[in-house]
Amino acid sequence: MTNKLVEEAPYHPGYEDASFKGQASPITTELDSFRKSNSRYLNFADVIVEFCASSQNKLHLAK
Repeated sequence: MTNKLVEEAPYHPGYEDASFKGQASPITTELDSFRKSNSRYLNFADVIVEFCASSQNKLHLAK
């Protein structure tokens, strides 16, 4: 049955990577959560570096 449906299905160029709205694979969801978590860590690290750089500037200016 499925082979017959595949044979009869028309080919539509440009729809090779089409997906359903609201549907995501578990792997994609997990990767997205890792990406967001990594972004939070990197943003926090940037804040620490900026703080250290500004405190170093204050020490050099005070001398």
